[in-house]
Parts: sequence; structure tokens; C-alpha cells
Amino acid sequence: MRRGPACLAVVFAMGVACASGPSSPGASGPAIEEAAGLARPPSGLRLHTGAPEGGLPYRLFVSEEATASRPHRLLLWLHPSGGHGLALVEPLAADFARRGFALLTLSRKDFSGWRGADANRLMLKVLPDAARVPGVDARKPVLLGFSAGAQMAMELWASRPDAFGGLVLLSGAPRFSRGAESTPPTGAAYTRVPLLSLVGEGDGEGPALWREASVAWREVGIPLQARVVSGRGHEWLLIDPAERDAVLAWLVALPPVE
Repeated sequence: MRRGPACLAVVFAMGVACASGPSSPGASGPAIEEAAGLARPPSGLRLHTGAPEGGLPYRLFVSEEATASRPHRLLLWLHPSGGHGLALVEPLAADFARRGFALLTLSRKDFSGWRGADANRLMLKVLPDAARVPGVDARKPVLLGFSAGAQMAMELWASRPDAFGGLVLLSGAPRFSRGAESTPPTGAAYTRVPLLSLVGEGDGEGPALWREASVAWREVGIPLQARVVSGRGHEWLLIDPAERDAVLAWLVALPPVE
């Protein structure tokens, strides 16, 4: 589950650009995989599945308490390279729902990495389709990215900050096509999107990069919180209850969508 290098930016019809982690298409094209997630939704949640034309098949966990008048915010899962990660994130769907979030995961794609075409299909096809599900507020989704998924989240944010309500970056690095730890993107829109980074203390140069970003990015007004997780490396950090609770508390504290 490598972070992977960023690829060249791809401009979306909606004005979003992104870069991806590594992909490994063979001679016959990308290896499309069916992802097996939870067999059934947790108690109190309903599972909506969608496959918009030109988009990506997805799974959406929505609280039975979410309604059109009191919708839950959309939380988009961006998987690491080399796997869909559903066994990691879907068991947290009920925790997210209790905090007012509906979790969306992708169930069929090339999970070896992220490409510009993947992000096009996610943002231009999947997101509008999910927005039509009763009880879901998809106006400014929150991105939850792990490893290469964290890098994708930052590319999307860097290109269109006004499209998102926040970013949770797990085992990522503050480096992307439009900025790095010492050269953050600037502009008022970036100061309105909270960022939370979790990185293992043994994750290479990651902790040092985020410490530098904590200074440089905050100086230009980017609301970044960076946590270094003791005893962990480049891995799934929400296995630690304290870190999981920190992420959940951060989500609850996000400013409402205006």
C-alpha cells in the first residue's frame, strides 16, 4: 500500500484536477476487481448500491435516521494502492453514522492505484448519483484517504478546495502536484477546508514532513492538524482506538455546510 508518485494533473469538466498513485495496467488494460465488503449493513443503517453510467459502482451506508430534512454528510473513501480497503473502513460505517456521516466506498475498479480517469468518474458521475439518495447531503463531501488515497485527496483539494468540506489523510505525505510541505497552495478557499493528518512515527520521513507542513501551511491560514501515532509505521492507523476516536471527534467538529 504505497503512497505512490503523483501523475500529471487532469482537468475535470467541473474544474477539478487530480493526480493519482501508481496503477499497473497490463497489456489488456487495468485489472478490474470486484470488492467484497460487509455482507450486510450494520444495525440502524441501510445500504444503497449504485452504478451510474460512465461512473464507478459504489456502496453507500446511510443511517435510518437520516432524512431529506436532516441529511447526513457524505464521507468519500479513497482507497490505498493495491487494495480496496473495505475490510478496514466499512466496519466503521456505524461509527460514522452516529456522528452524522454517510460512508461511500467503491466496489468495482482497478484497485492497484488511482488514475485521472478514476477521479473523473468518481467526482463527475458517482458524486451526483449519490447526491440523489434520500438522507444524503453531498454538497461538500469530506474525503477520507489512506496512503495513495490520501495523495488523491490532496490533489482534489488542491485543484478545487471549494468542493470539499474537509480531508482526513491517513499515512499520506504533504506532497502533491501543486504544493509540498514548504510550499502550500495559497488562497482564501484553502483556509476554509479543515485538514487532519495521521502518520505513524515509523513512516519514513512522513512525521518530519508533516511537522514542516504544520508550520508552513498554518502560516498561510490552512487549518491543518497533524498527529504522529506512536509505535506505528506506514499502516492502517485507525486500528488504534485513540486515533479512531480523534478522527470521529474531528468529524463532529467540522463546520456545517453553508
